[in-house]
Amino acid sequence: MTEEIRNRPLEMPRGLKFVRGFLWLQAVLNILVSALVTSLAINELDHGNEEAGLALALAILGFVVAVVLIACATRISRGSAWVRPTVIAVEGLAVVMGLISLVSGGAITQLIGMGIAVGIIVILNKPEERAWFTR
Repeated sequence: MTEEIRNRPLEMPRGLKFVRGFLWLQAVLNILVSALVTSLAINELDHGNEEAGLALALAILGFVVAVVLIACATRISRGSAWVRPTVIAVEGLAVVMGLISLVSGGAITQLIGMGIAVGIIVILNKPEERAWFTR
């Protein structure tokens, strides 16, 4: 009986379950927004607006970020060591992009995404959650 208790798999910390859910949400939203932007950019390119190429490139980047988020969301349960720094980097970029958008006259709703990103970074730096990735 003592061995069963010692060999019992550790349960993922509650904060990481929250992070996993938001990673899935962010991935799905990235896919939806990137699909919309891709469609609009292709339409603009078809009508001779070459400036839409930048929007298309950013949409493709959105798809790449979605794939990275999905990979992190699926591997967070296993405590893969690469997940934590990857998520922190992606969320850090989300904060920076949100700040740039706010400064350049973007919607105040950017604060919601920035708040989620900061919250995820804070949770990933808590001792119990950090220990999950080093066990």
